[in-house]
Amino acid sequence: MAEPRSHIEIPLSELEPYALHFREVVETVCASRFFKPSPKSCVFLRHIVHRTLEGNTSELKERLIGMSLFGREATYDTGSDASVRVRANDVRRRLAAFNETHRDSDMSCIELPPGSYVPRFYRATNSIDATEVDVRTEGSSPPPSVQLSQLSLQQLATPTLCALFLCVIFLRWQIAQEHPYNAFWQGAFRNGKVSLYLPPAEDPTSQPLLRLQQVQMSSPLFSLAGQFHSQIAFVEKPQSVDGDLLIVVKEPPPHHQGNPSTSAESGLTAGELAVEDTPQGAKIIDRGNPRVRPTVSESAALLTVESTPDRRIEIEGTDNAAIQNAVRLISDRDSFPEILADNIRADGITQVILPMAAEEHPVLFRDSTADSSPQAGGR
Repeated sequence: MAEPRSHIEIPLSELEPYALHFREVVETVCASRFFKPSPKSCVFLRHIVHRTLEGNTSELKERLIGMSLFGREATYDTGSDASVRVRANDVRRRLAAFNETHRDSDMSCIELPPGSYVPRFYRATNSIDATEVDVRTEGSSPPPSVQLSQLSLQQLATPTLCALFLCVIFLRWQIAQEHPYNAFWQGAFRNGKVSLYLPPAEDPTSQPLLRLQQVQMSSPLFSLAGQFHSQIAFVEKPQSVDGDLLIVVKEPPPHHQGNPSTSAESGLTAGELAVEDTPQGAKIIDRGNPRVRPTVSESAALLTVESTPDRRIEIEGTDNAAIQNAVRLISDRDSFPEILADNIRADGITQVILPMAAEEHPVLFRDSTADSSPQAGGR
């Protein structure tokens, strides 16, 4: 972002007198319409701003941010895990939109330069100055009428240390609460009950063991529900009980030479995308244009999240390995696709393709009644 008109940049070495002021500015930014819809972006912005104001810019590296904000291990692969970069890009975009609306105002502003996690700080030329921010100068003294008691260094430091300790505890709790995994599943399990439907095999020649395989593929969901104090009950029809969340785990469509079958025949999947049997095997296709293949991966799963009129999550794929991988990804905190928590619509259908290939990222699609353009995201 170019330097705002009527604003001048404050060098990092001169930020200390402005620290309190910019802590207030970042709260104003987070309360704005640009950041309010994304609490996780607010947490990220506060983190990088506070670290910079404290002079700890050395902590603003991708790996360190991934460890402190996203709970990643110290050895995690930043090349394949783009969580920090995706979040930084979102914060950068929201900050640019906010600054554009306040470009000619007297309000101080913050920007995040491309390729960096260290923010820049600007103040309006006709607003606050460092001398105004520094309330006390070196030679100032309290009024004679004020009697100051003599406090030891330990007495002065104790309240500060206690406050810092409480801030650390609160920050760790807030980071855990704001993790996309928590945000998504807390909303999904809010009623405390989940219905699980395993569609019967479409192939009449299949053995009962195939249904057992569905149960085994679904097993991580039971542990997931337990983490959020919820219970899963099997149902015989694809409908939730008393408005609870319904999870459907489907099998890949059977391949029929010369007579392809589609998952649409089951009457379950309601989105634009579906897993269909083709002459080349099961593929994820766009129903509006069957010639379009939304993913180049031969093996991929399709996750459909429907919010209205019923709450439903469907998991299907081109093969059992892809389905099992999708269940594992959404059930595990470390592998949960972050794109889900930020983009699930409250009034429609959202679909996410989860490729098996490590070099491919999840791709999100919304129903055609809203924004149907795909978005790529990291896990």
